[in-house]
Amino acid sequence: MTQPRVDRTLLALIGVTLLALLTRLWNLGGRVFHWDEGRVGYWTLRYAETGEFSYAPIIHGPFIPLVNGAVFDTLGASDVTARLVVAIIGGLVPLSVWLFRKHLHDTEVVIAGALLGFNPLLIYYSRFMRNDVLVAGFTLVALGFAVRVLDTRQIRYGYPSVAFLALSLTTKANTLLYLLCFGGAAVLLVDQRLVRRASAEPVQEILREWAGATLDEVKRVGGGTHPFARVTAHLVGMAVVFTTIIVAFYSPRPFVYEALDQPSQWANLLRVSTIGAATELWDLWITGGMQGNPYFEYLYAKLDTLANTAAVVVGFAVIGFLVDGYTGQPRAATTPTAADGSGELPANTVDGTSPPDQPSGSHDGPDSRDPDATARETQETDSGAQFQWLRDIVNAGAIEDTSGSRLFVAFATYWGLASVIGYPVATDILAPWSAVHIVVPLVFPAAVGLAWVVETGIVALDSRDGVSLALAGIVLLVAIGGVAVPAATYWNTADPGNDAIIQYSQPHNEVRGLTDDIAAVAAGNEGPDVMFVGTNLPGRGETFYLENESVANQQPAAGGWYDRLPLPWYLEQAGAEPVSVPPDTSAADVAAEAPPVVIAHVDDRERLEPHLDGYTSHEYTMRQDDFRVVVFTDRTVISE
Repeated sequence: MTQPRVDRTLLALIGVTLLALLTRLWNLGGRVFHWDEGRVGYWTLRYAETGEFSYAPIIHGPFIPLVNGAVFDTLGASDVTARLVVAIIGGLVPLSVWLFRKHLHDTEVVIAGALLGFNPLLIYYSRFMRNDVLVAGFTLVALGFAVRVLDTRQIRYGYPSVAFLALSLTTKANTLLYLLCFGGAAVLLVDQRLVRRASAEPVQEILREWAGATLDEVKRVGGGTHPFARVTAHLVGMAVVFTTIIVAFYSPRPFVYEALDQPSQWANLLRVSTIGAATELWDLWITGGMQGNPYFEYLYAKLDTLANTAAVVVGFAVIGFLVDGYTGQPRAATTPTAADGSGELPANTVDGTSPPDQPSGSHDGPDSRDPDATARETQETDSGAQFQWLRDIVNAGAIEDTSGSRLFVAFATYWGLASVIGYPVATDILAPWSAVHIVVPLVFPAAVGLAWVVETGIVALDSRDGVSLALAGIVLLVAIGGVAVPAATYWNTADPGNDAIIQYSQPHNEVRGLTDDIAAVAAGNEGPDVMFVGTNLPGRGETFYLENESVANQQPAAGGWYDRLPLPWYLEQAGAEPVSVPPDTSAADVAAEAPPVVIAHVDDRERLEPHLDGYTSHEYTMRQDDFRVVVFTDRTVISE
C-alpha cells in the first residue's frame, strides 16, 4: 500500500513553528512583570484561591484569568507559567498560514510563517501575559477556516471558524475591530472588481450575477434535495458552538456551576453571559469615554513602533502588493486537496460526493495542476460563464484577474491598511502592543514581496546574471538583518530607551532583586512583611495607601493599589502580608511599626531614612522613565 507523500512545505512550516516556540519559551520568566501583567496576574491568583470570578471589561476578556487559573492549579504560579499559554499560542500562530495555502505559493507559505514566528514585536508580546497575540492568532485561524470553506466547499470548516472566532472574543473586544477591518477590506475588493468590470458591463447586471453565483454555491455546498435547509441547519449548529463557548467563558464563577444543576437558571445564565457581558463592554469601551485621544499623536506612535520592529514586514508588504497586483507576474493557480494533504478530492459535506467541477491533484502547491483539470476549469458552460468571478474565489488557488492580483493578497493588504488607520482611534493608551494587529495582516503581502526577491535571485543564478543576483542577495541580507537585529535587541528587554516596543509601565529588571527579598522575608517572618508608605503626588493623588487591604481582592481596586503594581503579584505568590500607612503618618510612627520591608516613594527617602536604623536602602524604577521608589530592608531578617 502506497503511503501518502509528506508535504515538504508543511514540514518546513512545522520546523519554523518549532523554532518560534523555542524562541518564545526560552528564559520566559527573565523579564520582570509589567504593570498590566501584575494587575491581571494578581486577580487571577485571587480567582484560583477563591473560585470567584466575574467578567470585568477593564481587564478585557475572561480567557487569561480562567485558563491561567487552571494552569496555576496544575503547575503553580510564576512569571513563566503566567506567560506560558500566550507563549505557546503565539508560537503556534505560524501554522495558521497552512490554512491559506491555496492562495499562496510554497515559498510564500514558508516565508509568511517565518515572519509570524520571528517578527520582533510578535515575539515580545508572545512572551507577555496579555491578550493581543491571542486575539490576533485566534482571529487569523478563524479567517483561515472560513477561507477553507470557500476553497473546498466543505461547510464543516465553518465549525472551527466560529469556534476560534468565539475564542477570540473571549480574549479581547478587539475581535470586533477585526471584523470591521475584514468588512472594510471586503468592500474595497468588491469595489475594485466593480470598477474593473463596470467599464464593460452595467453595475446592476454584475451585482445580479454575483447574487446568482452566491445562491448557486449555497446549493452546491448544501447538496441533496433541500440545500438551503441543510445549510441553515449547519448555520444553527455553528451558532450553538459559538454561544456555548461564549457562555462557558463569560459566565460568573461559581454561579455557572450552580446554574447548570438548575434548569430554571439557564435563561438567566445565558442572559448574564451574553447580553449582560455585552452591556458591560459597551458601557466601558464604547460609551465610557475610553477613546477620544489625539489621533495623529497615536498614529505617529504606531508608525514609530512599526518602523522599529516591523520595517521588513511593512516594506516588503508594499513590494508584495505591487508585485502581485501590478507587474503582471505569472501566478499559477493551485488545486485544492483533502484537508489531510493526501491528495484525495474533498467531498461534498452533505452527500459525500465530489463537487462536479473540482479538479484533482496531489498537492496544493502551484506546480501540481492536472492538465485535464486545467482544461475542465477553462470550459465555459451557459451558466458557468456568467458566474465566473465568484467561482474563481471558490475554485482557484492563487486567484488572478487581468493584472495578476490574488484576492487574498489584496484582502490582507487592505486589512492591514484599515488597521493602520483604525487603531489610533480605537486604542485608549499609547501602547506598542496594539501594532501587533497591524503586523499580522501585512505578513501575507510581505511574504509575496520576499518570495519575489527569492525567485528573482534564483532566476538570476540560473541565467548567470551577477548583478541581479547580487542585488537580490543584498536585499535578502538586509531583510534578515532587519528581523534578527531588533528581535535580539528587544527579545527580553525592560531597559529604558526601547519605548518603540516597551510600554511605559514596564519596571526595570533590577526590580527582580526586590521581589527576591520579599519572597525571602515572607518565608521566615511572622506578621506583616511589607509596609507601603502612603504619599500624595501631583497628578496621582493618594499613592500606595489602602484603608483596608482586602479591597484589592476584587477589581476594580482603590486607586492607591494600582501604584504598587506589579508588586502585588509577587507579594501574593510569596504569601507576603502587606500593610500600609496614610500619607500623614510621621517618620517616627513608620519606624515604630516597620516590618522587614518598607516601600515608599523616593521623595520620602530623606524624611524616613534617619529613623530606620539597621535598614539598608535601595532605589528602584517602577516605570520606564519615572516613578522611582525607595525600599528599606532589614537584612538581618533575610540573612536569618
